[in-house]
Amino acid sequence: MNWRKKEFWITCGFLIITLILVNLLRYSRVESKKMPGFSLIPMQFGNWSGQEYFFPDQTYELLKADASTLRRYTDREGKELYLFISYFKSQKYGSQIHSPKNCLPGSGWKILSREKTRVKGSTGSNLLVNRLLISDNRSKEVMYYWFQTRSGLVTSELGLKLDLVINSLKRAPTDAAFIRINLPLNQISEREALFIVEDFLKVFQPRIKEALPF
Repeated sequence: MNWRKKEFWITCGFLIITLILVNLLRYSRVESKKMPGFSLIPMQFGNWSGQEYFFPDQTYELLKADASTLRRYTDREGKELYLFISYFKSQKYGSQIHSPKNCLPGSGWKILSREKTRVKGSTGSNLLVNRLLISDNRSKEVMYYWFQTRSGLVTSELGLKLDLVINSLKRAPTDAAFIRINLPLNQISEREALFIVEDFLKVFQPRIKEALPF
């Protein structure tokens, strides 16, 4: 067999494998049998006191999440932050997670800076998360966000898609959660915002993890 025939059959083999993978990803849909239990995330805990908030109905229609919660937490000194979690039973069929990098500009917010940074979690371990400094020309906020899947913490959209492919091939649920913490920079600095987030996560990270179905 000459090299042209070998190249032909190798190409055919790759095409067949690709078609098989595409069909597996297209038609396989294994969903989690459990939904998140956001009630497990307390409103009152330690120094923090929370209150439930809601977006306008059209926001939820665009979001297409299967479950979500939006809360404002304040500590005893009056420092505040907003916790938002959205959960998707499947990342396919029009229910993929929206990235803040794409959504924020369309809602009037400018991204002034973005980076990956580490914050201390509940066990003292460093969590690699995304950090955005955003502005709507009237105020500034710091946003920390990440994705949580059955594989663990994911920081990039590419990593989220890779996680989707791997779990689809394993015939495992492809559910995922988006976790976001916003802090208005009204009376605090960006450095103070980091300390506030770390103080919050020390208490609430285990509860957030417990509330998710993976």
